[in-house]
Amino acid sequence: MKYILTGGSGFIGSHFSQKLGNSIIFNYDINAPNTPNKNFKCINILDKDKFLSKELNIDNDITMIHLAAVHFDFQKHFFRTNVEGTLNVLEYVKKNNIKTFVFFSSVAIYGNSVDGKDENSSKNPINDYGKSKLEAEKIIQKWSLDNPSCRVIIIRPAVVFGENNFGNVYNLILQIKSRFYAIIGSGDNIKSIAYVKNVVDSVLFCIDNLKLKYFEYNYCDYPQITTELLSYKICNILNLKYPVKIPLIITSLITFPIDLFEKILKKDLKINSKRVKKFTQSTFFISDKIRKKGFSPIYNFDISIKNTLNWIQSNNVKKLRSTWYSKAKKL
Repeated sequence: MKYILTGGSGFIGSHFSQKLGNSIIFNYDINAPNTPNKNFKCINILDKDKFLSKELNIDNDITMIHLAAVHFDFQKHFFRTNVEGTLNVLEYVKKNNIKTFVFFSSVAIYGNSVDGKDENSSKNPINDYGKSKLEAEKIIQKWSLDNPSCRVIIIRPAVVFGENNFGNVYNLILQIKSRFYAIIGSGDNIKSIAYVKNVVDSVLFCIDNLKLKYFEYNYCDYPQITTELLSYKICNILNLKYPVKIPLIITSLITFPIDLFEKILKKDLKINSKRVKKFTQSTFFISDKIRKKGFSPIYNFDISIKNTLNWIQSNNVKKLRSTWYSKAKKL
């Protein structure tokens, strides 16, 4: 089996590269990977003519893993990249007779999820990222019916964390390490998260073991834990005291003037009422479907957090984050 990645220089793509090594024949991305490799091709999937001109002359079963996307709240052009770009990738897949197509979607297609949503739950995305991913999924579903010779796998991961990531869990770890951290509210809200190596392994499990022509699934790690327990576990690993709890009403009084300053300055001050509210809400998703197919993740929560911490402590993450952000904000 040989693989082609789109967006393979990014966070999740870098972990596929580590896992698959020389089995990857092309990594199509607009950014070079942190570790140079001969398979990188600087191509924007939105440059349709250039992208589709890349014909394969390989007599082998090929899997295309489509990771390229715009998804951070400071980015733009969600629909252009996530929908139009996906259409171009599907055309590439058909033109080159690729046998398996993997699409990285997101649990954002479901919208708010307090009580837990599975693959059959209603889909009501609340932001452009979720809306664009849902639109792309609908296109892929129809395309799959018209192209039965290609197997389609759609993964909807929850918040993914791990080495090379600068998202929510990374920020939480740094905040706890700084000792300037408190649990806001009761802390009993569930936050579904997924360690990147488990995410990668789940996709490769599907490719290697499932013969279905179309399969879609959520992915998050189990057991699902609350914000309070997540914070306590990180404190235990760091050998720090447990954080105090602050009632939500007190933070509301603090963030009210910050919200006013943001409106006046027209600038994001990072700590505002929306972010505080988001932190106290559950984002709870069900990931039973892939487990019922036989997948069992290797990395438990403690190992996942320890691996992430080792990466943070072994690298100049401030510099790495600055480099990452300078690339991401251009999209």
